[in-house]
Amino acid sequence: MANEMSTYITIVSDKKEVADKLQEIFKTEEGKYETNALDIINNIKGTDYSFSNETTKEDWDGEVDFPSDDLWDELIGPKWLYVDYEHSDEPKYCNIVVRSAWHVPIPFLQTLHTILSKIDNDIIIRGTYEDESYDPSGAFVYGGTDYDDMEDLDEEYDWDEAEEDDFYTENWHDMLAELEQSLVDAYLEYKDEEAE
Repeated sequence: MANEMSTYITIVSDKKEVADKLQEIFKTEEGKYETNALDIINNIKGTDYSFSNETTKEDWDGEVDFPSDDLWDELIGPKWLYVDYEHSDEPKYCNIVVRSAWHVPIPFLQTLHTILSKIDNDIIIRGTYEDESYDPSGAFVYGGTDYDDMEDLDEEYDWDEAEEDDFYTENWHDMLAELEQSLVDAYLEYKDEEAE
């Protein structure tokens, strides 16, 4: 089975329309508790694609009833992706956790940035990511309409020390949060310089 990457996303915006759009993007079918990549594509594109084993369609055709590889690669990236989403009318309080195969879902983050920056051109999408092995772990920021930066944490997770130190993993997450803040600070500095 592929390694699982967890990506934790925070949306910084004052516009309720951003929260409304997030709710639309992460809408699930009744009875489902998490959004998958196919739901997201359908919600963005207004399509009704399905998995062959999750449809009552007798004549399911992958060429017609499933997105092309190009569309998947453009909007999603990894071969699978699931989102745990808790809605709030204030975007910064929307809880977005993405689980994906192998790597950070950069195409999905870019898709989210493209869609949301059309609503709020001062938006900041920030967060951290960690592989289940903690290699890689890092942070990212997408800002305004055309800024992005991502950086892996420049330290290796020490499993032996984690066994001995009850606070090791907590400290690891603190380092990720510091890296995330440094990327956001660099973006804000860039934004100030652009405004001059």
